[in-house]
Amino acid sequence: MVEKIRVAVVDDHSLLRAGVIRALALDGMIEVVGEGASAADAIELAKRYEPDLILLDISMPGDGIEAARVICSLPVPPQVVMLTVSEDDDDVTRALEAGAVGYLLKGINSPELIAAVKSVKAEGSFISPNLALRLLSSKARSEADDPLSSLSESEERTLRLMSSGFTNREIGERMNVTEKTIKFHVGNILRKLNVKNRLEAALIAKREWGEL
Repeated sequence: MVEKIRVAVVDDHSLLRAGVIRALALDGMIEVVGEGASAADAIELAKRYEPDLILLDISMPGDGIEAARVICSLPVPPQVVMLTVSEDDDDVTRALEAGAVGYLLKGINSPELIAAVKSVKAEGSFISPNLALRLLSSKARSEADDPLSSLSESEERTLRLMSSGFTNREIGERMNVTEKTIKFHVGNILRKLNVKNRLEAALIAKREWGEL
């Protein structure tokens, strides 16, 4: 039996929060296990219910990005996805640096929201396409050197597959190596690219290599 994706939703706008919960309830594979309205609520929900994923607003009491930072440092952290109206590049960057693996804009429709949640669970990351393109352009302006030149052949192949949405297990099957070996490659990739998570690595890969 396939386990449901357990989600917590935190936003200080009660009507919007209720709308998000209703949207997620349309898919039988997603279960909302808790809701809150502040950074403190978010941290408490993460500790109490240990959800698979937590949706956080940025502009809420206590600061959603600071909540993400605390949550990502927990012994059993959920995947953190920001759901916000902010399209500011600095907010996106700060959220990723805090440990968020997803960044969605409010106004996303129900099918897109459900697809994004499932993408984060299966692939480890998701960012709204228009934000990804702008962030890529910003990174391109600030980085003159080729950041991928230091990768080994195996690391490059791992990054290409990772950026195409494959999980560590699936990458290992395609490369005929163990999942543990792929985790080792991913760790080296993050270190060499000086990024904090798979999403940032994928953004660099897509900028340098185009659509994969």
